Amino acid sequence: MNYVVRSGDTLNSIAARFGVSVQELIRVNNVAYPYYIYVGQNLYIPITPTPAPGGDVERRLNRLENRVDALREDFRRLDNRVDRLENRVTRLERATTPTQPPRPRPTATPRPR
Repeated sequence: MNYVVRSGDTLNSIAARFGVSVQELIRVNNVAYPYYIYVGQNLYIPITPTPAPGGDVERRLNRLENRVDALREDFRRLDNRVDRLENRVTRLERATTPTQPPRPRPTATPRPR
């Protein structure tokens, strides 16, 4: 691919824009030391085809999907546990809430001797 250098371009910015190394740009365009480029200069950008996702990427993606599934299952279990605990607390609160005020206990009278 050919690229025409614009104002403000540097070898670094061009290399970063197209994902190639600066050394590769210098090599394929025979840019001599001190590696100056000028506005309007035509540069050849070596574009290499990006490799198709390999087994490593697929393996990592599958591992990540499995981890997400496991986390979802953990969340579901914890959510169910929280629901059960909330129900228990509600039942306990109902059981301990008196419907009538408690009656006073009679005081113990001393036994005659």
